[in-house]
Amino acid sequence: MATVTFLAATANAPASALTRPAITALPTVTGTAAEGQRLSANPGKWTSVDTPTFAFRWFRCDATGDHCAAVPGATTSTYTVVAKDVGGTIGLRVTAISPGGAGIAYAGLVGPIANSTPLLVSTSQPSVGGTPQQGATLTVSTGAWSPTPASVTYTWERCNANGRVCQPIPAANGNTYIPGAADVGHAICVLVQATFGTTVETAFSTGTVAISGGTPRGPVNTLTPAITGLYAVGEKLTSSPGTWTASGTPTFTFNWYRCDTAGSNCLSIHGATGPTYTLVGRDIGATVGFAVHATDPTGTVTAYSALVGPAAPAGAALAATSAPTVTGTARVGQTISASSGVWTAVPLSYAYAWLRCNANGRACTTITTATASTYPLTSADAGHTLIAVVTAVSGSAAQAVFSLPSPIVA
Repeated sequence: MATVTFLAATANAPASALTRPAITALPTVTGTAAEGQRLSANPGKWTSVDTPTFAFRWFRCDATGDHCAAVPGATTSTYTVVAKDVGGTIGLRVTAISPGGAGIAYAGLVGPIANSTPLLVSTSQPSVGGTPQQGATLTVSTGAWSPTPASVTYTWERCNANGRVCQPIPAANGNTYIPGAADVGHAICVLVQATFGTTVETAFSTGTVAISGGTPRGPVNTLTPAITGLYAVGEKLTSSPGTWTASGTPTFTFNWYRCDTAGSNCLSIHGATGPTYTLVGRDIGATVGFAVHATDPTGTVTAYSALVGPAAPAGAALAATSAPTVTGTARVGQTISASSGVWTAVPLSYAYAWLRCNANGRACTTITTATASTYPLTSADAGHTLIAVVTAVSGSAAQAVFSLPSPIVA
């Protein structure tokens, strides 16, 4: 089971409709698990309307991750391991704070901590990858050690939802593990044991979030596919399939689509099944998008990029190089705003129209009274995404472009 990340500008990911930060990738700790060494916190990844600030708290736990107590004064993003930590484990809690509230997440345990002159020591924590779901396959890495061990063995452990108070899972001793019904609601981690000569040391892996029930049916898309390039005839658009969590390494197939100016009546473009597409004359006045079909042993899932375009003619004096974005809380009663996008020339003015679309940003209808750069969401928008059509004007040149879609309105 692996999480596979492909390059995609984060600006192409839709803004969250949440008001309180929500964790999307758990915090991690880097550093050597030995007395005198400095550990550093990575706060993880969070979804938040506002950019959060982070508070850190380090904990000293026993060798099983139980009986944890806050380390006095250890409230920064780094912690230097002391003699009192030897033989125990170190935990980290991260609090993400925004005007809408606070979210809390825990890093996997680090340790057991070695003394200051170890014969064998963990220098990079083993990690668990895969979909944290009943029936999906989890895989653990060996981590990094100094020196390189002659052999490594594994013991999978079932912990509480925060990755603490861990107990060995009987007969789970390989580098992969498939969570069962008994694991639902628990975090899973691995105690990796390394041997070098007569020296044996162990290290906890990173942990999963709490295992969810059910059987996976294909990869899970965690970052929306995206398109980059100049929106003009003759220019090549490049796709990114986004980020996926899958059982093993997923494979991808692609389909590019041409839609009308409202993002409706979409048809596959004959032969356009690769990760790039060069705009042609038929794309003038139309919009273009693509679908990514991700497949792993558990099934196939399709995700869609935002539509781009309409394409400008070849050599146009004005063409969009980056789509406008929509910001604000996607909730009925709130107001969202559209940016102006990025253009090949500096426009003198902009005009706006708003479209109400389906969850994939397709099959859109024009909201006839919405002609400002801001739009107040109404009950009619619930369950839909919103797209702003921004028309830029420079001299006698005028060109329209779709924004990235809003999140689905709650």
